Amino acid sequence: MRVLIADDHMIVRSGLRRMLEAEFPGAVVGEVTSCRELLDQANAARWDVVILDVALGTENGLNVLPQLKEAHPTLPVIVLSMYGERQFITRALAEGASAYLTKEQAADEELFRAIRAVCAGRRYLGEALAEQLADHLAKDRGDKPHEALSGRELEVFLLLAAARSVSEIAERLGLSVKTVSTYRTRILEKMSLETNAELIQYAVRNGLAG
Repeated sequence: MRVLIADDHMIVRSGLRRMLEAEFPGAVVGEVTSCRELLDQANAARWDVVILDVALGTENGLNVLPQLKEAHPTLPVIVLSMYGERQFITRALAEGASAYLTKEQAADEELFRAIRAVCAGRRYLGEALAEQLADHLAKDRGDKPHEALSGRELEVFLLLAAARSVSEIAERLGLSVKTVSTYRTRILEKMSLETNAELIQYAVRNGLAG
């Protein structure tokens, strides 16, 4: 078993490495921290599965998925992220991911089940996420304004909805305050909102704040 972990947090990588080496004796575990490193390592060696975080420093890991899958169409990718919103899940699956798990919900055994499933050619969703998607499809609702946001815009939106300041968001995402302010303006325009207060109210009504 050869597993490549793409995550910018050393503690997360170390924890995953220990788990994988304990569950899969003899496993070879590689680590990368950026989209560029991911592509380089995927091209440099053979891997059985990639575990990919959405947030790779200032980058969005989902942006590299099309390139990775174009170069290695049979390489299974498990997205393991702090984001459990449907927009991230559906985008990841649409762009080639074989599985999606959240870091909060992914217990050791669930991650191991996901690895075994994708290596056998199947797709895998955590139970809670699968239920969330099923509930949405059952309601058969039309698209909501936040569904038109890009991946990065959605990241900024969720942080604004959590009452984070522009400067806090800039520091967290590794962006300039000006860039985050631009994202905020674009988000409000796309969603036909005027203020942060309206944005927070929208997030609460739609179950996006937490």
